[in-house]
Amino acid sequence: MNTAPEDPEDTEENAAKADPLARLLQCHPETAFDYLEFRRMMAGPAAAFAAERGTPADIEKLGDCLRQMEEAHGLDDPSQEAAADAAFHLAIYEASHNEVLIRIMQQFIRMMSEDVFYERTSLYQRRGVRDSFLRQHQAIYHAIAAGNPEAARATADAHLASTMEALREAQRADARLEVALRRQQGAKLVTGKPK
Repeated sequence: MNTAPEDPEDTEENAAKADPLARLLQCHPETAFDYLEFRRMMAGPAAAFAAERGTPADIEKLGDCLRQMEEAHGLDDPSQEAAADAAFHLAIYEASHNEVLIRIMQQFIRMMSEDVFYERTSLYQRRGVRDSFLRQHQAIYHAIAAGNPEAARATADAHLASTMEALREAQRADARLEVALRRQQGAKLVTGKPK
């Protein structure tokens, strides 16, 4: 009988395998856009609720998350910045004080942090995306902190639209690179020597 403790990574991997939604999303990369569409439907209303219902403690937590994002941005650390981004969005959902929304989005944020949908860190490595995302998060924070639900909804919606476009552009760039590499490989095969 084996009494060795379970490896936490094995437990997480088994949990992901057991989660039908995570399995679906990992097996079908195109569902990343379904996920972002869902996030877009939730983000605007959640930000509006946070602007209406957020307590001073919620606003302080959101501000802390934004400062962590700004610090990671200044350090040019895409991985840390992506993690702070996830914490920022979770803080918005928590500030909405809608328990159903919070529970659902906790699960999605966990999967997002594990790159189930798409590799978020790679988005932060793309030229111009990091600066744009930081400005968008700052705008969302200021709208929520000002107690302006309409502005909070609009800025959160615009951020998700921008994220979807950044992911589409990343996929187009990856496809162009793949074609270029295949052409290069084909040229090597035809000439019999490296180019």
